[in-house]
Amino acid sequence: MDLATFRRDYWEQRPLLVRREAPSYYADLLTLDDVDKVLSLAGVHLDGIRVVVNGKETPVSQLATSARNGLTNALEALFERYRSGSTIVLNSLDQRWEPLRRLAGSLGAEMSARLQMNVYLTPAGAQGFAPHYDTHDVFVAQVHGTKHWRLASQPHALPLRGQPYDKSQPEPDPEQAFDLRSGDVLYLPRGTVHWATAQDRASVHITIGVHPVLWSDVFTDAMRQLFTEEVRFRQGLPIGFAHDVHLRHQVEGTFVELLDVLRTRLSPSAAVAENVKRTASIGSPTLRGHLTDLDRLATLWIDTRVRRRPGLRWNLTVTDDAVELDFHNKSVRFPVPVADEVRHATGTADVFTANDVPGDLDEPGRLVLIRTLLREGFLTFV
Repeated sequence: MDLATFRRDYWEQRPLLVRREAPSYYADLLTLDDVDKVLSLAGVHLDGIRVVVNGKETPVSQLATSARNGLTNALEALFERYRSGSTIVLNSLDQRWEPLRRLAGSLGAEMSARLQMNVYLTPAGAQGFAPHYDTHDVFVAQVHGTKHWRLASQPHALPLRGQPYDKSQPEPDPEQAFDLRSGDVLYLPRGTVHWATAQDRASVHITIGVHPVLWSDVFTDAMRQLFTEEVRFRQGLPIGFAHDVHLRHQVEGTFVELLDVLRTRLSPSAAVAENVKRTASIGSPTLRGHLTDLDRLATLWIDTRVRRRPGLRWNLTVTDDAVELDFHNKSVRFPVPVADEVRHATGTADVFTANDVPGDLDEPGRLVLIRTLLREGFLTFV
């Protein structure tokens, strides 16, 4: 399916199931043996791991206290729950597993969104979660085994984070039911009610949670900034307005006036620019090898080969006052006269040297520019 069709017909609208008939399609991302390796190396560090059965979650801390010798044997206690039918959930595995980290970086940059990847290991015949919906969109990549999925209609279209699923209601009647097999992928818009059961063998799937920038965030941030600039939004409603009809009419009139202020003072271009900058920092920093780079800074010379750090999200803004490079949740500022040099040093993904940077900067100035970008983690040595 091409991106335009997905964006037009499915994104935030309805589920999509893609059959591949390729069981090893995700082998380069994660396998059952990889999950085994992650668990075996977890040791006593189980903070990112949960166990769930029929929607009931057991905290890892509780497993530790119930296990003989506490945390030392918490992993065995975890497997005991799994052998008894519990699902093991590895939260944010993209923070600890390099192939998923690379996917989160590249896909997140493509979608201008923050991604989180949780992995679910469910024993044969078991169901981890009762019917529920997520308050973010998800792609479900089936890595191993088969899971039977059931979907029901959305009680809330595109619910916000503060609108969780009401688990007290009875189980809904499924409107769709299908098996998700190894190699398949399923897209669910946020708010889609779903629940799933592993079939005749263990099931492993990656849930890729997509957290886009919402319009509600755009307006909230823009208005919050305006409120700091315009004192009228910081004034209180008149004393006694709740029991004075005249004052209530006055409040209504002021409300209309302030709406006009919002219309005239909120800038679409400024809001878009601010959120373009925001997307440069909503992913995790890509700093593999940065310690070595810092250790090598003293060896930098005019012909030393460097490159932009792979998978980096960034944004460059040039104004009359400064050149701002946004990445890793920070802004690095340069003077306007070196804008062309900064554009070259940041705009190419190819290998280059300080000597390759065009412009009027002398050799020491070019070295300062490259050294700054290396020290801040934007560039890396080749």
